[in-house]
Amino acid sequence: MAHPLERVCRWNRWANRQVLETLRESEGEPSKALAAYQHVLETELVWLRRFNDDPRPMIPLWGEVSLAQVEAWTAEAAALLAGRTAKLGDGGGAEEFRYRNSKGNEFVDVVEDSLMHMLLHSSQYRGEAAGFLNAAGHRAPDLDLMFWARRGEPE
Repeated sequence: MAHPLERVCRWNRWANRQVLETLRESEGEPSKALAAYQHVLETELVWLRRFNDDPRPMIPLWGEVSLAQVEAWTAEAAALLAGRTAKLGDGGGAEEFRYRNSKGNEFVDVVEDSLMHMLLHSSQYRGEAAGFLNAAGHRAPDLDLMFWARRGEPE
């Protein structure tokens, strides 16, 4: 049986691609939209790398970034999330993992809890990016899970 978060992870990858496509069309403008989407990816990559026990998971948060960089990060985050998602049904969500945060504090958390945190965080900042895009006249599509589900859950 599929893990409940598998579906949400598929939606997350799709929603990220929708924002990226709108940013491509707007050539990365406004910069506030690019920065908000950048933060989605920075955070996703940090968490996904932590899950994989990457020795250097941290990405400097809120640094300067280009559209080309967020394109590369979108692909990396999608691949890492797909890999993590594949492990959820085999009890991978219940695994504990150890990591250090950006301040050097050590924690032990459960993958499922941290993954849910990451997904909710991504939704917040993806929404901010879409809001900045829409305010600047670049129409970001509806990103809600329900709209994705009604479209037949496109990949």
